[in-house]
Amino acid sequence: MSIDPSSLLAVLERAQKADKLGRLVKEALVLIETVLSQLGEEAVAMSFNGGKDCTVLLHIYAAVLYARNTQESCSSELLPKPDSSIVIPSPPDQIHIASTQLDKPAVVPPPIPSTSASDSTSTSSPDSNSNSNSTMDISGHATHHQPSSSSVESLPYPPIRSIYITAPNPFPELDQFVIDCTTTYGMDLYRFGGGMKSALEEWLNKGGKGSKSVLVGTRKGDPNDNVEILAMTDPSWPQFLRVHPILHWTYSDVWDFLLELKVPYCSLYDEGYTSLGSTTNTSPNPLLKNPNSAKGWDPAHKLKDASQERAGRH
Repeated sequence: MSIDPSSLLAVLERAQKADKLGRLVKEALVLIETVLSQLGEEAVAMSFNGGKDCTVLLHIYAAVLYARNTQESCSSELLPKPDSSIVIPSPPDQIHIASTQLDKPAVVPPPIPSTSASDSTSTSSPDSNSNSNSTMDISGHATHHQPSSSSVESLPYPPIRSIYITAPNPFPELDQFVIDCTTTYGMDLYRFGGGMKSALEEWLNKGGKGSKSVLVGTRKGDPNDNVEILAMTDPSWPQFLRVHPILHWTYSDVWDFLLELKVPYCSLYDEGYTSLGSTTNTSPNPLLKNPNSAKGWDPAHKLKDASQERAGRH
């Protein structure tokens, strides 16, 4: 089932409120709209790994695309306006794009945060019982997932160019959530296992060809969070503009958004997980253990100390 346009309209309406969450949503909408206005929709992609942060970002991005492509459905005050004071860094002569899974410092490429892939090879594949169209890439390293033609016809915007680089041993629930989102949000998504850099280079020559920028779901407090809201990659990596619309959101801001706007998220967050990596290095957060809960764990949004978000990672 495709995304309900009313849920995207709710994002635009939420941005009109003057409280903290309203301001954060509006800032994200304006930043994304500014990038789209200057580079064009076809030049912008996003990486999606199913985590809570990029789920927030995906929903906000879809709201911007909805506003741009169905302006007659939105009152003028709800339409995000580009901000001329936002300066987009100048790219090199030949620009390429990388994925949101790459949250690297200015000089040395870092390990991939959250559920992003590492340099280890992942051979797992998503559940074949998916509503999206899935085909194996000719390289054998990627699967290409697209919403069905009927889903595309019901979308209020063109398919979202996307890349998903898996963790070495991804959670099946997380993997399936990502694939399900290809239908819900209309994502034209390439799923890669294996090394990040090689995946990015391969994607750039196929599904990501022509892209110049990528939306990244990094927040302050994440590993490798030493980034600016807008930043080019280091010359040793494929060149692209990294855009971090929720960089200054907190853990509680993320959950306030997801719960208030009723945004679907991966079911693992209701089973005590607060940060998702591989099945081999991630457990439910011990601070959420609750024998009185039906599942034995409280959901992620009940974590009181945000500094312990990664307490289940080992």
